[in-house]
Amino acid sequence: MVAEVLRTIRREQMLEPGEPLWVAVSGGVDSMVLLHVLRELGHPCRVAHVDHGLRGAESDADRTFVEEQAQLLGLPFRSVRVDPKAGAEGISVQMAARELRYAWFKELLREEPACIALGHHRDDVVETLLLNLLRGIGAHGWAGIPPVTQLKEGRICRPLLSVDRERIITYATANNIPFREDASNTDPHYLRNRVRTELLPLMENMRPGARRTLARGTQLLDELAKAAELQLAREAEGLTMDTKGMLQIPFERLAESAAPRLLLMRLFHGLDPHPDLIDQLLEAVRERSTGAHFRIGDRQVSVERDRLVVDSPQDGFPTFTISASQAGNGHSGHFSWGIRDVSEVDLAQGMNTAWLDLDQLEFPMRMRPWQVGDRMRPVGLSGSKLVSDILIDAGASRSAKAGSYVLVSGSSIVWLVGHRIAEGYSPGRGTKKVFCMSLQPDQDHHL
Repeated sequence: MVAEVLRTIRREQMLEPGEPLWVAVSGGVDSMVLLHVLRELGHPCRVAHVDHGLRGAESDADRTFVEEQAQLLGLPFRSVRVDPKAGAEGISVQMAARELRYAWFKELLREEPACIALGHHRDDVVETLLLNLLRGIGAHGWAGIPPVTQLKEGRICRPLLSVDRERIITYATANNIPFREDASNTDPHYLRNRVRTELLPLMENMRPGARRTLARGTQLLDELAKAAELQLAREAEGLTMDTKGMLQIPFERLAESAAPRLLLMRLFHGLDPHPDLIDQLLEAVRERSTGAHFRIGDRQVSVERDRLVVDSPQDGFPTFTISASQAGNGHSGHFSWGIRDVSEVDLAQGMNTAWLDLDQLEFPMRMRPWQVGDRMRPVGLSGSKLVSDILIDAGASRSAKAGSYVLVSGSSIVWLVGHRIAEGYSPGRGTKKVFCMSLQPDQDHHL
């Protein structure tokens, strides 16, 4: 396995021979094996451990274990204690933990040496690919975990990406490498764990070798994504906004494109167009539906005689994001928000105010106009429903429909402003904190 890791390091140009580095060690089998292999390859190592404090005495024991192992090996040891629940208000505990962890890694990277190694392995790549497919991806979500991440502070490398977990465990056993198990890695509350413990075993049972085949496929998808980006960059040459903020896309440029959907997604980067909307735009182009209008983010796209015309952003359009650090208290345009106690919930304020269980939300959240193809599952409904149908059922006028907005958490619509809250996000018996967002009472929800 050491030779396989060395080939990966050389192929991806991760490290120079004998280069010193930090190794992030949690105490689990992956990171303990990574530390052993890198030392076998002659790299001077410093041990970095993040104590998230999420498992009480177990977290304390992890830190003690890693420090003792570093001392036994005569390696420098650094650790930090973070509090994901308090350190990044308004996001899931797992996301907060990751943000705090990587923030500390960046601090280490400002010191010498300027590289930190993480223990991601081949099975992690496959899990990430499946998660991306389940959540919905564009061209950049195919490859999963990059071998090297270049930051301004330094770089992060992942030498075990070509090795699966089974080989890692076999290596640990053969070399008497101690490690600790983390029970949270099997907690079905997290989607990744369900992919690992339910979906992947099912796929392997249906077709032995599925993990290996999927991992090999991510390498090809990564190359395809890079090739597609080069092609799209050529196709998009000259398609830029003018001094008034308008963009014109001649039909012939779409007809000549090898991937018109991807080209439009590239041109609309940052506006998050729904795939169904891209399909409708292309259909309107094919049918030459002159006069048709579409709303993408804060832009209006018009179908003219021989081109699509994308108007400049509309004044006052409430399209914005709310990051973890902004969740506690803030405002944008006609909206204001903050984190509140459960005792403050007042449902009598109606649907111009959303009261949402903070622990169920993913940040950053995004407020944007609803788009063709948007779906949500309103409270009390057994399944999802098109936002357009919800607005029709509510008797919304044409102008009101055109000016309605949605609050998006992760990939899910959690609030159709002025109308409905999504199932699973309302405060309940177990709610600890509430995220409250309001449209100012003197404004209509269609601005």
